[in-house]
Amino acid sequence: MVMKNLKELADYLRQMPKEFVVLITVKADDYSKVNAEILRILANEDKMPGLYVTINKPYTTMKRSLEADGVLTDNLFFLDCITKTAGGRPEEAKDVMYLDSPQNLTGLGLAVGEAISDMPSGEKFLFMDSLTTLLLYHNAGTVAKFSHFLTGKMRVWGLRGVLMSIEKETDPEFTNQLSQFCDAVVKT
Repeated sequence: MVMKNLKELADYLRQMPKEFVVLITVKADDYSKVNAEILRILANEDKMPGLYVTINKPYTTMKRSLEADGVLTDNLFFLDCITKTAGGRPEEAKDVMYLDSPQNLTGLGLAVGEAISDMPSGEKFLFMDSLTTLLLYHNAGTVAKFSHFLTGKMRVWGLRGVLMSIEKETDPEFTNQLSQFCDAVVKT
């Protein structure tokens, strides 16, 4: 499904069932705007607690950027997979867990499970930013297997799930594999 603009994407997401997993492919130029719009719906409008897995930008950068875009981050918990990898100093905060590297998918899977179980019961979401970046550290088959595992867990936990991918950097065959695990694939 192709969305022509952010309003169309927002309307579509608002109409989706409470428990769903969606793969969103986005142009690199629109990536930040689309991320912020999705999170404004889930965190601001729906007031759901959420887990934000960041592989692209360090926690401090990501949190500041989201807040500048009007996203309420009080109910977000971050799994930061990049700060330590990039040689940054992890900032102590109650809303973040730093992982050593995006290369350790087993550790990432365990951390996701731990973070979700520590969240309040009820509706919640998982936002994965981004599968495309995982392809820098793993082959497409490994990332597809991890995505299959993760989407299965999202369903068991009853989460809303958003998997982000940058359009130009993603092999169409990889997107086809991922689409099998998702309720919807949206291109913006």
